Amino acid sequence: MSSSDPRLIPPPPSSRRTPPSEATFFRDLFSDLSLHIEWLEQVIEVLPESGASSNLRGWAKALRDLHHALEHVQVHLDDKRFGLLFQLDAPLAAFLSRLYAWCEEISQDFEVLANKLKRDEPVVGVFSHKAVNDSYAQFQRLSEALRESLAESRPMTPETQAAWKTFDSDFEELLWATEWLHLSLAAQPGS
Repeated sequence: MSSSDPRLIPPPPSSRRTPPSEATFFRDLFSDLSLHIEWLEQVIEVLPESGASSNLRGWAKALRDLHHALEHVQVHLDDKRFGLLFQLDAPLAAFLSRLYAWCEEISQDFEVLANKLKRDEPVVGVFSHKAVNDSYAQFQRLSEALRESLAESRPMTPETQAAWKTFDSDFEELLWATEWLHLSLAAQPGS
C-alpha cells in the first residue's frame, strides 16, 4: 500500500507498546491479529459486489473463524495445567508463532487485494498454489510434532481429564480452522 495515496488510510499500529515478554507474547499477537482482521473487514465492507470481492469475503470469514479458534486455545494461557505448553520453546509456541506470522502475511495480502479491487485494478493470480501447499505442509509438520508433545505431556488424572478434553477440543478446532483457510485459498476462484 502506498503511503502517498491520500485516499488510503493506513492500518492501525501494532498493539505492542512494550517489548513482549513470555507472559504477554501470545496476548500481543492475538491483539495484533484482532486489529488486522477488524481493519481488513472495514476495507472489504466498502467493496462493490463481484466474483473477486466474494472470494475475498470468503477468505476473510475463514480468517475470522481461525481468529475465533485461536481465542479458544488462548483461554488456556492462564491455566497452570497447560503452562508448559505455552512456554516459548514448546511445540505449541512454535505452531502458534508461525500461525500468527502467517495470518499477518495473508491479512496484508488480503488488504492489498481489497485496495486493488476498490481502485478497479486488475487482479491476477492472487495466491500461488505452491506457496499455499508449502504453508499447509509446514503446518502439518508442526501439528504432528505438537500432537506428539501433547501426548507426552498429558497427565491423565481424574482432576485433569475434563480440562484436557476441553483443550483437545479447542486445539482440534484450531487445526481445522487452519486447514480450512488453506483449502479456501487453494480453491479455484468462484468454487
